[in-house]
Amino acid sequence: MEEKEYTLDILAGGKIRLFQSLKGYRCAIDAFLLAHFVRLKKKEWVLELGTGNGIVALLLALKHAYIAKVIGIEIQTSLAQLAQKNVRANHLEDLINVIQADMKDVPWLFPQKKFDVVVSNPPYYSLGAGRINPIWERAVARHEIKASVIEVTEVSQKVLKKRGRLYLIYPASRVGKLVTILESFKMVPKRLRFVYPFQNSQANFVLVEAIKEGGAETLVLPPLIIYKEKGKYTSEVAEYYK
Repeated sequence: MEEKEYTLDILAGGKIRLFQSLKGYRCAIDAFLLAHFVRLKKKEWVLELGTGNGIVALLLALKHAYIAKVIGIEIQTSLAQLAQKNVRANHLEDLINVIQADMKDVPWLFPQKKFDVVVSNPPYYSLGAGRINPIWERAVARHEIKASVIEVTEVSQKVLKKRGRLYLIYPASRVGKLVTILESFKMVPKRLRFVYPFQNSQANFVLVEAIKEGGAETLVLPPLIIYKEKGKYTSEVAEYYK
């Protein structure tokens, strides 16, 4: 692609340079919500399934420089190459490695490796739900064309250590389905946080931390409100961008 087909966004108070496709997939607020929900410890290995243009991996590496590594898996060649470009642009090659691959191949790519954490912003919509975006990068990111939350959970269960953690963001309206899928793979939801666009509105997202073979208790965290008024973030969300 020619350089003019990208935009360059300066994020996180000037700490992240993010090249994004002008017409293809572009990150949205759900990536920032997910990245800031994730809890990481020193020297942990992190796997991101569906890394897109790399924004979540970049945010994790920026916020948690003490981790061992983030391995980003992206099936779309154009996005994998863009994510690799963004890693280089931010000089984070020591912390982030992006691989162009199908997430279903991860157990074979890392047969001896067990990860501490898996992070994913999976496609939200089934193929029969809503209009599929004519721009292919966006369609694959939002519809279950190449992967589904079931496959994300199955792969996570295979590659996580016992009591390893899976972090997801998903539509709040489908939380029942999500919990059923997680528990079917012995991934127990331990922390839930519902995300609301405004105070007193219906939730549109849910953030989930699930533990492989964890105990039964689930902690429901206080709600996360995105906007205090139209066009103005709450102080918490505004901090995510700083």
